Amino acid sequence: MSNTAFSALGSSVAVTVAGVGSYLPDQRVSNRQMLERVDPRHPDGTPFAPDWIERHVGINERRLDFDFVAGRKRERSEGGLFDGDLALRAARAALADAHVDGGEVDVFVHVTTTPDTIACADHLRFLTTELGLRRGADLVHHNLGCAGLAAGLRTAAAYLRAWPPATALVVASNCPSGYFAKDAGASYRSHPSGFAWLSPLVFSDGAGAVVLRGAVPSAGARRAGLLAVRYETSPDIPLVTYPAGGCLHHTSLSNVADHLFVMDGRKVSEVFAPLIQRDMEMLKEDWPTHIAPMLGVGFDINRVARWYMHQANGLVVRRAGELLGLPADRIPISVDRYGNTSAASTLILLDEDRQANRVHDGDLVVFLWIGAGNGAMNGYAALIL
Repeated sequence: MSNTAFSALGSSVAVTVAGVGSYLPDQRVSNRQMLERVDPRHPDGTPFAPDWIERHVGINERRLDFDFVAGRKRERSEGGLFDGDLALRAARAALADAHVDGGEVDVFVHVTTTPDTIACADHLRFLTTELGLRRGADLVHHNLGCAGLAAGLRTAAAYLRAWPPATALVVASNCPSGYFAKDAGASYRSHPSGFAWLSPLVFSDGAGAVVLRGAVPSAGARRAGLLAVRYETSPDIPLVTYPAGGCLHHTSLSNVADHLFVMDGRKVSEVFAPLIQRDMEMLKEDWPTHIAPMLGVGFDINRVARWYMHQANGLVVRRAGELLGLPADRIPISVDRYGNTSAASTLILLDEDRQANRVHDGDLVVFLWIGAGNGAMNGYAALIL
């Protein structure tokens, strides 16, 4: 099957949102704290001022579960939060919102590049146990970056359309604080790219989750749910590198320093707007066959209640919104407060909007993503709440 828009309501099975949840650590970390930890320097050796991050990335603070006084990540036994803990808390919030028990979940999809363990989806043992998932539940891990929710929703929709009635739990989490080793600052500063130090300043801890139900709609039922989800990849645009640890460069004493998550911040800024524009093109292409039949109108920006754009950084999000001609008051921004939580960012925005009654049943919302995955990945999703 080609990667065209994946319509749920266009078929006999509706994929609807039953619940949403999110979780962010309590600890707020300032730009000053991050600069003291990473200690990047200008070419002349002078340190960066705290307002540099706000001016160039649009971040004032972020959430990180890290002991900056002791300079270490607390162990789980000490109350430290790892990727699994973030995912667990967001998932529990979504399940509670949906009034669904973990044992009712038929497919669990986890999107993260920072799992507790990296081989054989072993990290899912913790989540399966803590959430009370059935042994027969299907488990899927997408090791994808900021646009990974596109693949996560598409996977869940495929399962739900095949097995109605069924329930899916999709969780996106990000835990870069687990990588802040004692010598991480030196590794980022000495990286040959010259800009690797930007990665720990941008990314932050957080998780978002959504419970989806797939069922044949009853006659006269309110039409709602996932209308379409679509994504593309650009293998010629590498946005993130993490060279060590795979079969090609198996972990050894000689490549320990290569266990470093490095985002090409300049490349992200360069391609963010063009790829978001491509998302909009795909949305317009698919509107007549996937969205118009549900709304009864042609493409209309003003029919979209909220535009959930991936929170890469505040400057590029605002710039992309202006380029697309979107109403600024319908583009929520949280990266200034939370940092970049990768694939979790748009689910966190949706959860906040629902709790604040900024969106309501029947509203059309659109997600626009760009991030790392097979080089660069971009996509959109449209759904009626």
